Amino acid sequence: MDLHSILGKLFANAGAVGIEGVFQFVFGPQAAYWAEVGAASRTGPGRHASPDVTIEVAQQDFLGIMGGTANVEELFASGRLKIGGNMGLATLLPQIIDQAMHGGAVTEKVDMNKRYPTPARFSERLTAGLPVQTQVERRPRSELPVDEFRRRYLPQGIPVVISNALHDWPLFNLSREESLAHFAELQGITRHGDYVKKTFSTERDFRSTSMAEFIASLDSPAVKGENGEPPAYMGNNILPAKLMEQIRLPAYFDAGLFIPPRIWIGPKGTLTPLHRDDTDNLFAQVWGQKRFTLAAPHHREALGTWSTAPEGGLDGCDFNPDAPDYGRFPAARDVTFLRVVLEAGDLLFLPEGWFHQVESVSTSLSVNFWVNSGRGW
Repeated sequence: MDLHSILGKLFANAGAVGIEGVFQFVFGPQAAYWAEVGAASRTGPGRHASPDVTIEVAQQDFLGIMGGTANVEELFASGRLKIGGNMGLATLLPQIIDQAMHGGAVTEKVDMNKRYPTPARFSERLTAGLPVQTQVERRPRSELPVDEFRRRYLPQGIPVVISNALHDWPLFNLSREESLAHFAELQGITRHGDYVKKTFSTERDFRSTSMAEFIASLDSPAVKGENGEPPAYMGNNILPAKLMEQIRLPAYFDAGLFIPPRIWIGPKGTLTPLHRDDTDNLFAQVWGQKRFTLAAPHHREALGTWSTAPEGGLDGCDFNPDAPDYGRFPAARDVTFLRVVLEAGDLLFLPEGWFHQVESVSTSLSVNFWVNSGRGW
């Protein structure tokens, strides 16, 4: 199958899931194709006059992506795939690829910026039947065997902080200056502007950034936000393969259950507002401190929860635990918020469905592992 036909298949249903724009692929000096994505998608050879996104990638790597042997995020992180133009639109490329490879027919168009009602989850019924948790227990790794974790915390979805958990990570034992050598030639996507208000919107200001340069600049005033905006944040980037040897998969789950880990880097003041994910999460604090504010899953209605898709999945909240509006959300008075600060070397088990707000207390580097544990679904 030629590249033109492959691109046609790739973008055939992209418009049906709420994605619109012009993607241009450059495979070399003489090889370029474009795809206009909308209510009806079309593709063509050559360069487009006004592309929204331009992707430069070797033909072999692109065929690897479409064949399932290469990962678009990993190729980007390693510098083998370059992106120019609208980075917010470009970040939807993994979703487009997944839809083309596994999604099948699309029957309902999804507005990526619309708020949908949030379906109930098994984790809500689970925590509603448990005693109210008023604090997050902290256990040293040496005193929390895997079998006890799986017996005491995993089945009922109870958060726990595991301290002194990263002592065998090479990345944890390197100074920031020493670690810069491992970040050379790697790149990530940074968030800019008021990304807190636009956390789950396609209108976010994303930029492609050198990881080494971003880390080197973390203590510079230049990274601080203007007009009251939070500072730039490199959040939810795939952990490049080059850094995998610098970490260790936590032993609490079987290795085959882990989703590729993500890396989060930023200065003091970065903030991700209250939301919840659709898988269990092991969150490792490598540098600095992060403050988590948690609420149990069954408080969905009290927190003004909404979803980014009709079937749910990534759920945001209108309630702000740091500026509570009890007039608008009176039931939130009955929500018990758990606040915990992760220190360097801590590992937080954050069960599926738990609402969490995350703030960097200091310059911070974190790695998280989403896990398809399959509890209750």
